[in-house]
Amino acid sequence: MRVIKRYVKLYGSFVRINLMREMEARGNFVASCLVILCFPMFSLIFVGAIFSQTKNLNGWSVNQYLVLVGSYMIVSSLVFTIFFKNVFELPEYIRKGQLDFILLKPVNNQFFVSARYVSFGEMMQGIPGAVLIFVGISGGNLSIDWWRWLLYPVFVVCGVIIAYSTWFIMTIPCIWWIKMDFAEFFFNLFDLGRYHPDMFGGFAKTILTFVIPFGVVAATPADLLLNRLGWLSAIWALVLAGGLLYISHRFWKFAQTRYFGASS
Repeated sequence: MRVIKRYVKLYGSFVRINLMREMEARGNFVASCLVILCFPMFSLIFVGAIFSQTKNLNGWSVNQYLVLVGSYMIVSSLVFTIFFKNVFELPEYIRKGQLDFILLKPVNNQFFVSARYVSFGEMMQGIPGAVLIFVGISGGNLSIDWWRWLLYPVFVVCGVIIAYSTWFIMTIPCIWWIKMDFAEFFFNLFDLGRYHPDMFGGFAKTILTFVIPFGVVAATPADLLLNRLGWLSAIWALVLAGGLLYISHRFWKFAQTRYFGASS
Protein backbone atom coordinates (compact mmCIF):
# COMPACT_ATOMS: atom_id res chain seq x y z
CA MET A 1 0.00 0.00 0.00
CA ARG A 2 2.88 2.34 0.78
CA VAL A 3 4.34 1.74 -2.69
CA ILE A 4 0.98 2.50 -4.33
CA LYS A 5 0.67 5.75 -2.36
CA ARG A 6 4.17 6.69 -3.43
CA TYR A 7 3.39 6.22 -7.12
CA VAL A 8 0.03 7.99 -6.86
CA LYS A 9 1.81 10.94 -5.23
CA LEU A 10 4.51 10.88 -7.89
CA TYR A 11 1.96 10.82 -10.70
CA GLY A 12 0.12 13.70 -9.03
CA SER A 13 3.37 15.65 -9.20
CA PHE A 14 3.71 14.83 -12.90
CA VAL A 15 0.16 16.06 -13.54
CA ARG A 16 0.74 19.26 -11.57
CA ILE A 17 4.04 20.05 -13.30
CA ASN A 18 2.59 19.42 -16.76
CA LEU A 19 -0.45 21.57 -16.02
CA MET A 20 1.80 24.42 -14.91
CA ARG A 21 3.79 24.01 -18.12
CA GLU A 22 0.62 24.11 -20.24
CA MET A 23 -0.64 27.23 -18.45
CA GLU A 24 2.55 29.12 -19.22
CA ALA A 25 1.21 29.57 -22.77
CA ARG A 26 -2.55 29.64 -22.23
CA GLY A 27 -3.34 31.03 -25.65
CA ASN A 28 -1.53 28.17 -27.34
CA PHE A 29 -3.24 25.68 -25.02
CA VAL A 30 -6.73 27.03 -25.80
CA ALA A 31 -5.98 27.05 -29.54
CA SER A 32 -4.75 23.43 -29.47
CA CYS A 33 -7.88 22.39 -27.56
CA LEU A 34 -10.09 24.04 -30.19
CA VAL A 35 -8.19 22.32 -33.00
CA ILE A 36 -8.54 18.93 -31.30
CA LEU A 37 -12.26 19.54 -30.83
CA CYS A 38 -12.58 20.02 -34.59
CA PHE A 39 -11.00 16.65 -35.45
CA PRO A 40 -14.15 14.62 -34.63
CA MET A 41 -15.99 16.52 -37.35
CA PHE A 42 -14.07 14.45 -39.90
CA SER A 43 -15.38 11.29 -38.27
CA LEU A 44 -18.92 12.60 -38.53
CA ILE A 45 -18.42 13.42 -42.21
CA PHE A 46 -17.10 9.90 -42.75
CA VAL A 47 -20.06 8.34 -40.91
CA GLY A 48 -22.46 10.47 -42.92
CA ALA A 49 -20.82 9.43 -46.19
CA ILE A 50 -21.11 5.72 -45.31
CA PHE A 51 -24.71 5.76 -44.14
CA SER A 52 -25.87 7.98 -46.96
CA GLN A 53 -25.33 4.91 -49.15
CA THR A 54 -26.74 2.28 -46.80
CA LYS A 55 -28.89 2.11 -43.66
CA ASN A 56 -27.16 -0.96 -42.33
CA LEU A 57 -23.44 -1.79 -42.24
CA ASN A 58 -23.22 -5.54 -41.76
CA GLY A 59 -25.76 -5.44 -38.94
CA TRP A 60 -24.86 -1.99 -37.59
CA SER A 61 -27.28 0.93 -37.77
CA VAL A 62 -26.09 4.53 -37.81
CA ASN A 63 -27.02 5.05 -34.14
CA GLN A 64 -25.13 1.94 -33.06
CA TYR A 65 -22.13 3.05 -35.06
CA LEU A 66 -22.23 6.46 -33.34
CA VAL A 67 -21.91 4.67 -29.99
CA LEU A 68 -18.89 2.78 -31.36
CA VAL A 69 -17.21 5.92 -32.74
CA GLY A 70 -17.95 7.79 -29.51
CA SER A 71 -16.35 4.99 -27.49
CA TYR A 72 -13.34 5.06 -29.78
CA MET A 73 -12.95 8.82 -29.20
CA ILE A 74 -13.08 8.37 -25.43
CA VAL A 75 -10.46 5.60 -25.50
CA SER A 76 -8.35 7.64 -27.92
CA SER A 77 -8.54 10.75 -25.70
CA LEU A 78 -7.23 8.78 -22.71
CA VAL A 79 -4.48 7.04 -24.71
CA PHE A 80 -3.16 10.29 -26.15
CA THR A 81 -3.62 12.29 -22.93
CA ILE A 82 -1.71 9.85 -20.75
CA PHE A 83 0.73 8.11 -23.08
CA PHE A 84 1.18 9.98 -26.38
CA LYS A 85 4.11 12.23 -25.55
CA ASN A 86 5.71 9.62 -23.31
CA VAL A 87 5.90 6.69 -25.73
CA PHE A 88 6.51 9.03 -28.66
CA GLU A 89 9.59 10.45 -26.88
CA LEU A 90 11.10 7.07 -25.96
CA PRO A 91 13.16 6.74 -29.19
CA GLU A 92 14.56 10.23 -28.52
CA TYR A 93 15.57 9.23 -24.98
CA ILE A 94 17.58 6.40 -26.53
CA ARG A 95 19.15 8.47 -29.32
CA LYS A 96 20.18 11.34 -27.02
CA GLY A 97 21.35 9.19 -24.12
CA GLN A 98 18.66 10.42 -21.71
CA LEU A 99 17.56 6.84 -21.05
CA ASP A 100 20.86 6.29 -19.19
CA PHE A 101 19.80 8.78 -16.51
CA ILE A 102 16.22 7.50 -16.37
CA LEU A 103 17.41 3.97 -15.63
CA LEU A 104 19.37 5.31 -12.63
CA LYS A 105 16.35 6.93 -10.99
CA PRO A 106 14.93 5.24 -7.83
CA VAL A 107 11.60 4.53 -9.47
CA ASN A 108 10.11 1.93 -11.82
CA ASN A 109 11.56 3.10 -15.13
CA GLN A 110 8.67 1.83 -17.25
CA PHE A 111 6.33 3.92 -15.11
CA PHE A 112 8.62 6.92 -15.48
CA VAL A 113 9.00 6.76 -19.26
CA SER A 114 5.25 6.04 -19.67
CA ALA A 115 3.78 8.62 -17.28
CA ARG A 116 6.18 11.55 -17.14
CA TYR A 117 4.16 13.79 -19.46
CA VAL A 118 0.42 14.51 -19.62
CA SER A 119 -1.09 16.08 -22.76
CA PHE A 120 -4.13 17.90 -21.40
CA GLY A 121 -5.30 19.17 -24.77
CA GLU A 122 -5.93 15.63 -25.99
CA MET A 123 -8.63 15.23 -23.33
CA MET A 124 -10.90 17.35 -25.52
CA GLN A 125 -11.51 14.36 -27.82
CA GLY A 126 -13.53 12.73 -25.07
CA ILE A 127 -16.17 15.47 -25.04
CA PRO A 128 -17.52 14.93 -28.59
CA GLY A 129 -17.11 11.19 -27.98
CA ALA A 130 -19.51 11.33 -25.02
CA VAL A 131 -21.89 13.47 -27.09
CA LEU A 132 -21.91 10.93 -29.93
CA ILE A 133 -22.68 8.10 -27.49
CA PHE A 134 -25.71 9.89 -26.08
CA VAL A 135 -26.87 10.95 -29.55
CA GLY A 136 -26.63 7.33 -30.71
CA ILE A 137 -28.48 6.05 -27.64
CA SER A 138 -31.19 8.69 -27.93
CA GLY A 139 -31.58 8.29 -31.69
CA GLY A 140 -31.86 4.53 -31.40
CA ASN A 141 -34.24 4.70 -28.41
CA LEU A 142 -31.89 2.38 -26.55
CA SER A 143 -32.45 1.53 -22.91
CA ILE A 144 -29.16 1.00 -21.02
CA ASP A 145 -29.16 -0.91 -17.72
CA TRP A 146 -27.48 0.96 -14.87
CA TRP A 147 -24.91 -1.77 -14.32
CA ARG A 148 -23.71 -1.41 -17.91
CA TRP A 149 -22.81 2.21 -17.20
CA LEU A 150 -20.86 1.06 -14.15
CA LEU A 151 -18.92 -1.55 -16.14
CA TYR A 152 -18.36 0.75 -19.13
CA PRO A 153 -15.27 2.52 -17.62
CA VAL A 154 -13.73 -0.89 -16.86
CA PHE A 155 -13.71 -1.88 -20.53
CA VAL A 156 -12.65 1.62 -21.59
CA VAL A 157 -9.61 1.18 -19.33
CA CYS A 158 -9.02 -2.24 -20.93
CA GLY A 159 -8.99 -0.57 -24.35
CA VAL A 160 -6.52 2.05 -23.12
CA ILE A 161 -4.20 -0.61 -21.68
CA ILE A 162 -4.36 -2.69 -24.87
CA ALA A 163 -3.46 0.33 -27.01
CA TYR A 164 -0.66 1.52 -24.68
CA SER A 165 0.89 -1.92 -24.21
CA THR A 166 0.90 -2.64 -27.95
CA TRP A 167 2.48 0.73 -28.76
CA PHE A 168 5.08 0.33 -26.01
CA ILE A 169 6.00 -3.16 -27.24
CA MET A 170 6.35 -1.81 -30.78
CA THR A 171 8.63 1.00 -29.56
CA ILE A 172 11.03 -1.06 -27.41
CA PRO A 173 13.08 -2.38 -30.42
CA CYS A 174 14.42 1.18 -30.78
CA ILE A 175 16.91 0.12 -28.11
CA TRP A 176 18.59 -2.05 -30.76
CA TRP A 177 17.66 -0.15 -33.91
CA ILE A 178 17.74 3.48 -32.83
CA LYS A 179 16.44 4.87 -36.11
CA MET A 180 13.39 2.64 -36.12
CA ASP A 181 10.15 4.42 -35.19
CA PHE A 182 6.77 2.69 -35.37
CA ALA A 183 4.73 5.73 -34.30
CA GLU A 184 3.04 6.30 -37.68
CA PHE A 185 2.45 2.57 -38.08
CA PHE A 186 0.81 2.47 -34.65
CA PHE A 187 -1.45 5.43 -35.47
CA ASN A 188 -2.64 3.72 -38.65
CA LEU A 189 -3.36 0.49 -36.77
CA PHE A 190 -5.05 2.32 -33.91
CA ASP A 191 -7.45 3.94 -36.39
CA LEU A 192 -8.87 0.46 -36.97
CA GLY A 193 -10.46 0.82 -33.55
CA ARG A 194 -13.19 2.99 -35.01
CA TYR A 195 -14.50 -0.12 -36.80
CA HIS A 196 -16.03 -3.22 -35.26
CA PRO A 197 -14.52 -6.61 -36.24
CA ASP A 198 -18.06 -7.81 -37.06
CA MET A 199 -18.22 -5.22 -39.83
CA PHE A 200 -15.55 -7.15 -41.71
CA GLY A 201 -16.26 -10.73 -40.72
CA GLY A 202 -14.27 -13.80 -41.74
CA PHE A 203 -10.47 -13.69 -41.65
CA ALA A 204 -10.32 -9.92 -41.07
CA LYS A 205 -12.46 -10.30 -37.93
CA THR A 206 -10.03 -12.88 -36.55
CA ILE A 207 -7.05 -10.64 -37.29
CA LEU A 208 -8.60 -7.57 -35.60
CA THR A 209 -9.66 -9.59 -32.56
CA PHE A 210 -6.67 -11.84 -31.91
CA VAL A 211 -3.62 -10.86 -33.99
CA ILE A 212 -3.86 -7.05 -34.23
CA PRO A 213 -6.41 -6.53 -31.44
CA PHE A 214 -7.20 -2.88 -32.10
CA GLY A 215 -10.70 -3.99 -33.06
CA VAL A 216 -11.24 -4.73 -29.37
CA VAL A 217 -10.29 -1.36 -27.86
CA ALA A 218 -13.57 0.44 -28.57
CA ALA A 219 -15.76 -2.46 -29.69
CA THR A 220 -15.93 -4.05 -26.23
CA PRO A 221 -17.23 -0.99 -24.32
CA ALA A 222 -19.58 -0.15 -27.21
CA ASP A 223 -20.91 -3.72 -27.30
CA LEU A 224 -21.52 -3.52 -23.56
CA LEU A 225 -23.79 -0.50 -23.95
CA LEU A 226 -25.52 -1.96 -27.01
CA ASN A 227 -26.20 -5.28 -25.27
CA ARG A 228 -24.09 -7.11 -27.85
CA LEU A 229 -21.25 -8.17 -25.57
CA GLY A 230 -20.92 -11.88 -24.85
CA TRP A 231 -19.11 -13.33 -21.86
CA LEU A 232 -16.28 -14.74 -23.95
CA SER A 233 -15.62 -11.36 -25.58
CA ALA A 234 -15.67 -9.62 -22.19
CA ILE A 235 -13.23 -12.12 -20.70
CA TRP A 236 -10.99 -11.89 -23.78
CA ALA A 237 -10.76 -8.09 -23.41
CA LEU A 238 -9.75 -8.43 -19.74
CA VAL A 239 -7.22 -11.20 -20.45
CA LEU A 240 -5.81 -9.32 -23.44
CA ALA A 241 -5.32 -6.12 -21.43
CA GLY A 242 -3.61 -7.91 -18.55
CA GLY A 243 -1.57 -10.16 -20.84
CA LEU A 244 -0.26 -7.37 -23.06
CA LEU A 245 0.62 -5.21 -20.06
CA TYR A 246 2.60 -8.11 -18.57
CA ILE A 247 4.33 -8.82 -21.90
CA SER A 248 5.26 -5.15 -22.28
CA HIS A 249 6.80 -5.18 -18.79
CA ARG A 250 8.79 -8.38 -19.38
CA PHE A 251 9.94 -7.26 -22.83
CA TRP A 252 11.08 -3.92 -21.40
CA LYS A 253 13.02 -5.71 -18.66
CA PHE A 254 14.61 -8.00 -21.25
CA ALA A 255 15.54 -5.03 -23.46
CA GLN A 256 17.36 -3.39 -20.56
CA THR A 257 19.66 -6.40 -20.30
CA ARG A 258 20.69 -5.71 -23.91
CA TYR A 259 21.08 -1.95 -23.45
CA PHE A 260 24.63 -0.73 -22.85
CA GLY A 261 24.08 3.03 -22.74
CA ALA A 262 24.32 5.86 -25.25
CA SER A 263 28.02 5.24 -25.80
CA SER A 264 27.23 1.82 -27.31
